[in-house]
Amino acid sequence: MGGFTLIEIMIVLAIVGLMSVAATQGFRSLRKADLREASTHMSGAIRYLFDRASTTGKIHRLVIDMEQGMYWAEVSDDKFFIPREAESEEALRAREDKEAADEEDEARKREQIEREAQMGKSAPGSSSFDLSKLEVGDFRPKRARFAAFKDLALKPVRVKKTKIQSVYTPRVSEPLTTGRAYIYFFPLGQTEPAIVTLSNPEGEAFYSLVVHPITGRVRIYNQEVQPPEGRREYDDEGKVVQ
Repeated sequence: MGGFTLIEIMIVLAIVGLMSVAATQGFRSLRKADLREASTHMSGAIRYLFDRASTTGKIHRLVIDMEQGMYWAEVSDDKFFIPREAESEEALRAREDKEAADEEDEARKREQIEREAQMGKSAPGSSSFDLSKLEVGDFRPKRARFAAFKDLALKPVRVKKTKIQSVYTPRVSEPLTTGRAYIYFFPLGQTEPAIVTLSNPEGEAFYSLVVHPITGRVRIYNQEVQPPEGRREYDDEGKVVQ
């Protein structure tokens, strides 16, 4: 009974090697499939909100929760203004916490005034006039209130086997990597320039969604796109103004 020749062994090893490479590439492609699907779905959501804000005349925003790996839509009837100066993530979170605390404080004051008004109505000879309205305080612009966007076309989405790596808009000095980030859409057919980067759980593959502020178009790049240095201005045709 003869054994294997050296050439036969080399051929078998070559075949095994090719099969291993093919299996590895197939496994990587399978892992990237969830990443591609998540990128395509988020791109559609961004485009949908851009068109929705234009047709309804209301400000919409995409809420991206990087900790939970989720995103959903909200809408507001109030005015919202983009700050002129970019903020650091620390300054942004501190401002958001302060605004939330102020809003809770105002809600408690309103509840107290309503309770006192109800008690005043039941007490004989009491006045219904609220003296607190005469108090002079610091002027603070009204904070825009956003509510959940109840539309079957865009339900809250949890990304599958995909990590939301970072979100950049010109409102922040550096891309946000934790907490919640927002992309706003305005009634006159404009949005914020934004870069949303997604990755697979291992951090080996990246897809970046680049949002154009004038057209609302989303381009998907098979790489991690870095934010531009400084703010960019666009003309009516969507070209960068030098």
